[in-house]
Amino acid sequence: FLDRMAASSTARVAAARAREDDTTLRARAADAVPAPRLRLSAAGFDLIAELKLRSPAVGQLRGDAGDLAARVTGYARAGAAAVSVLTEPERFDGDLAHLARAAMALAPLGVPAMRKDFLVDPYQLYEARVPGAGGALLIVTMLERSRLLELVDCAAELGLFVLLETFDAADVGVARELCDRWRGAAHDCLVGVNSRNLQ
Repeated sequence: FLDRMAASSTARVAAARAREDDTTLRARAADAVPAPRLRLSAAGFDLIAELKLRSPAVGQLRGDAGDLAARVTGYARAGAAAVSVLTEPERFDGDLAHLARAAMALAPLGVPAMRKDFLVDPYQLYEARVPGAGGALLIVTMLERSRLLELVDCAAELGLFVLLETFDAADVGVARELCDRWRGAAHDCLVGVNSRNLQ
């Protein structure tokens, strides 16, 4: 599944680059309004809520993009530290426009929107930053270490926090190394564990 999603994501990057080159996109990202900073509680427990319209396993989920602003602001008012927004179009019915709408609705509440997708290229982090995202998900097991380093460094350059999704102990080790690169920096690096495959 991840291989198929990575291939699809790579194709989407190529199509986007054909419409707008890296230099132009980077300039737009540099001019973007600053996103709210991720604020984590001193108690050590925080929640990232998720806006997902469709699941490949379940199908269409409750609600649609029409009530997007109300849903994400509801999550923020209920205490979410950030709201993850699916932007993958083929299997999850996501769209960068959803990210833009969520970021705009969340900004007055001081809560960042996070791009959740099968990101494979720094270009996609710039795409996320333009509409106001404050963070992005990176799937450790899907990417080679050199590409992960490139993406983490790009996120730091853009002021995005990253959530590193891990699937096993080896992924957690890689994620720890990546987060150590940011230790003491002004950017947040979080590690999430996808436990469905853990024994």
